[in-house]
Amino acid sequence: MSEIEQTLAEIEQRMLDADAAYDAKFFEEHCAEDFMAMGSYGIVSRQQVLDMYAGGTANPDRRNQAHDVVVKPLGPAGAVVAYKLTSTTGDETSSWYASTVYRQTADGWRVVLLHQTPI
Repeated sequence: MSEIEQTLAEIEQRMLDADAAYDAKFFEEHCAEDFMAMGSYGIVSRQQVLDMYAGGTANPDRRNQAHDVVVKPLGPAGAVVAYKLTSTTGDETSSWYASTVYRQTADGWRVVLLHQTPI
């Protein structure tokens, strides 16, 4: 695995951990200003995501895990991370196919687009 692939796979898992913990600070730091997310919830902006995490409460039993992660570099300053996501809370597990588009900036890798499709 290349350095870019390893770095982005690690950031992706940190993002999934931050999602489970409702860690708004992670999303504020790692989402680009033009970030958007898409899924069964519709299309939402960076500010909507930040508001959701700031206003929510974490469930200490929730766990998110990326499986079969594939990182596809898009030149020197971009990449797509694709994987199967499982989210478990207690005895309940949900699964999605997910992809995240990253852009490298002077401040590091930033999430530009997140897309999740329920399985």
